[in-house]
Amino acid sequence: MFIISKTFEFSSAHSVHSQRLNPDWAANTYPKCRRLPGHGHNYRLVVYLASEKLDGSQMVTDFGHLGWLKRFIDDCFDHKLILGIDDPAFSVLFEKLELLRGDFLLLPGKATVTLVTREYRVRNFTADRVPLEEISASRFLTFNNFSSPDGSPVADFYQRLIDGIALFEGSPTSENLARFFYYFVRENVRPLGVECLKVDIYETSTSCASYGER
Repeated sequence: MFIISKTFEFSSAHSVHSQRLNPDWAANTYPKCRRLPGHGHNYRLVVYLASEKLDGSQMVTDFGHLGWLKRFIDDCFDHKLILGIDDPAFSVLFEKLELLRGDFLLLPGKATVTLVTREYRVRNFTADRVPLEEISASRFLTFNNFSSPDGSPVADFYQRLIDGIALFEGSPTSENLARFFYYFVRENVRPLGVECLKVDIYETSTSCASYGER
C-alpha cells in the first residue's frame, strides 16, 4: 500500500467546556482550557491518504487535489473561536446578545453560513436566521461575510463576533477535532479513489491527537 501525507496549518482558539482535571495527576487543578473567550493554538493537521495502486500520474493522488480542504480550513477554522454546540456558554452568550429568539438564531444582518451535515457534506447558504434544530443536527457550522446596512459600532461588533465563531459538534478537544477531520476527509476524497488512513492534530509541536480506524 502506498501512503502519502499532507500538512495544513491554521490558527484558532477553542474553549474546552468538557475539561476536568484529576487532582491525583495534575499539579494545577484549575482547567484553564475551559476559559472564555478561549485560548489559541497554531494547529497542524496532517492527513494520511493511501491506495493499493498508483493513478495515471503514478501518484496516490496529486496534492493539488486537496485544494478544497485548504480552502475549507482557511474559511471555516482559521482565526475562529471554536465552541461546542452543546456548550452552555453558546446559549448564554447568544441569549445575552438577544440573538436567540424562539427556535432560531437570528442575525442582525446577513451572513454566509457554512454547515457540515451529519454525512460530512458541506452546505453554503446566505441567511439572517438559522433554525436551532439545524444547528444541533450539524457536525459543524460557522459564519462569514456578515453584513448589516447599519454602519454603527454595534454593527461592527456583531460582524467581528459572528464572523469569528465556529460551532462544533461536541467539545472541541484535539481528539474530537481529529475524529471530525478524519471522517470529513474520508467522505470527501472517495471520488478520488483513495482512502484516508488517519489524521493527526497538533496543538503544539509536542502535543498531538490522532484518529483513524486502523
